[in-house]
Amino acid sequence: MRSPTTEAPRTTERFRPVRARAVLVGLLMCVPAAYITASQMVSAIFSLMTASISIQLFLVIVNQPLRRFAPKLALSQTDLIVIFGMVAVACAASGEWMHVTQGPIHGLALFSDNNATIKDYLIKYMPDWLVVTDRKQVVDILGGGHDFWYVVGKLPLYMPRYLAWGALWACLCGALLFINCLMRDAWCRRERLAFPLIQLPVAMSENGGAGAMFRSREMWIAFAIMFGIDMLNGFNYLYPNLPAIPVKQYVDVQTFFTEPPLSQMGTMPIALYPFMAAVGLFMPSDLLLSLVVFYLMRKVLHVAVASQGIPQGMFSGTAISPGPPYFDEQTWGGVFAMFVGAVWVSRHYLKEVWGAIRNGRREEDGGVSHRFAFGGLILCTAGLVWFGTLGDLSIAYMIPYVLVFLIFSVVLTRIRAQLGPPTHEFAFFGPNSVMTRFLGTNWITDKQSVFMGQAMIWLNRIHRNHMMPYQLEAMKMGQGEKVSQRPIFWLIVAATILGFMFGMFFRHGLIYRIGDAYYWGDGEVYVRNIINNRTGPDVTGITMTIVGFIVVVAMDTIRYRFPAFPLHPAGYVLSLNYGVDYYWFGLLVALMVKNFVQRYYGLRGYDRLRNVALGILLGEYAAETIWVMMSLITHQSTYTISFNDRSLGMQ
Repeated sequence: MRSPTTEAPRTTERFRPVRARAVLVGLLMCVPAAYITASQMVSAIFSLMTASISIQLFLVIVNQPLRRFAPKLALSQTDLIVIFGMVAVACAASGEWMHVTQGPIHGLALFSDNNATIKDYLIKYMPDWLVVTDRKQVVDILGGGHDFWYVVGKLPLYMPRYLAWGALWACLCGALLFINCLMRDAWCRRERLAFPLIQLPVAMSENGGAGAMFRSREMWIAFAIMFGIDMLNGFNYLYPNLPAIPVKQYVDVQTFFTEPPLSQMGTMPIALYPFMAAVGLFMPSDLLLSLVVFYLMRKVLHVAVASQGIPQGMFSGTAISPGPPYFDEQTWGGVFAMFVGAVWVSRHYLKEVWGAIRNGRREEDGGVSHRFAFGGLILCTAGLVWFGTLGDLSIAYMIPYVLVFLIFSVVLTRIRAQLGPPTHEFAFFGPNSVMTRFLGTNWITDKQSVFMGQAMIWLNRIHRNHMMPYQLEAMKMGQGEKVSQRPIFWLIVAATILGFMFGMFFRHGLIYRIGDAYYWGDGEVYVRNIINNRTGPDVTGITMTIVGFIVVVAMDTIRYRFPAFPLHPAGYVLSLNYGVDYYWFGLLVALMVKNFVQRYYGLRGYDRLRNVALGILLGEYAAETIWVMMSLITHQSTYTISFNDRSLGMQ
């Protein structure tokens, strides 16, 4: 059987133009997208971020009278797709990575007086062109109550740091984008990856916002029910005397057990989160089953290890609490195995890419050439390596450090394109843990530990808003609309810059208004662990990394020989880290409903179920949009569909 990546090249196609109105509206919409995301992070910690869907819904509504009364001014399906891709990228650029990056800019100086690690290490070794080192310049944060123009007046202090971090961001996001450019034809066309997470925005954009989705009775029924429930729950949040219909978390299984080892299984919520369960209806059944099975296996391992007298908890076995059952190590082994598998599947395509790099031919999809992308990847990677040398990290160390992160990014992006998980947290997961596991920490100087722990914190903290999948999804949607990939490339670049810079500014606007620094202390914890406990290579950790590699290779081999094998290695990689906990039960419900409908009602029944899923998603995001806007306007806490609540007094 011929590999899907050996398909013959396409004939040259005529591309739809990217109209100036789409570019203009997309660039303008990146600003409110960054504002909403930076100001309401609780609504942007899942794969489909609220701001991107909210803006898409707004444009669809505005487009209806234009289509009827001024059709020449209306946005087309292609326009809406291009705009959504830009806005989604801007949301990712102003999401959690930006949040984690910004904290040290003002937080180190602000808390240096009462924190010896910050004062003696982080302030000493972090360059002042990245962070403020004089507490007097940022102490005004603590008072809060400052308006927009006050924050504008602080730009001379912060703008140089925005640009410095932005240069580092440009190297990383550029490297990710160039990898997507090299692999776009394989991932967007040849391998026929499903891209479940683009189903809602594509359906909303069809026929300029008047497609089949909006003519579906099932969609409108599901929308009305879900929107009504979320609005009712929102009013109950504000006025507790009103009734509510709980649709998020119901109970935590852990609370039923008070004695070890069962009490040490970690949190195990029975929770629905309808929008996440609805995303599950678009996911392949084998991944749904795999996520649930491996999540339950993780809980069993917690209990088994606790029964041997080794304390367990929510993050046991991860980088934040290393040791048995070695989930971080197993996950990294799985990531490396999935990367090897992805390279093997794409081996024929990669030979074509190398040939295109050597001869410099133009790409048939109209995108930037593979030679340009390869050169850009080398340049951006070199920039990241050079940044590490500023912290006295050697080139020999930084090259594998950066490559490890890029390998993880490729695997995460391909998992999301193929399987579409509602969120991919990978908390406290990054190259720091795997590199120190293999090389130990005896050799790390104080300055090196500061750069690895604080300057690189955003590569090691959390990955719910990882940039690379959003870039690829924008390319995929453009490819579906037969738009040349070259303008898509440059629009992604523009959206990234706007999202990052405006996200930084709007986040500081929130910080100065409410008086909370939003400083993440993970960097200082990492530094403190290094300076207090320098060790050699972790032989047990390396062994468990190899075990994770073998497990994934074994599953891939079984699936190759027996395609009906129900467990997918992506479920293993995703479920061993905290994050699936929020929605595992909702995916179990989605799996049962999906299998029931497909078995007894066939494709026709599943088509109706798909419209129900779209209605649930649209209803939840429409209600979330209202509660987000109310919170932004009134500065008070409101209801949210998210698994985290809006903090009281922090709006």
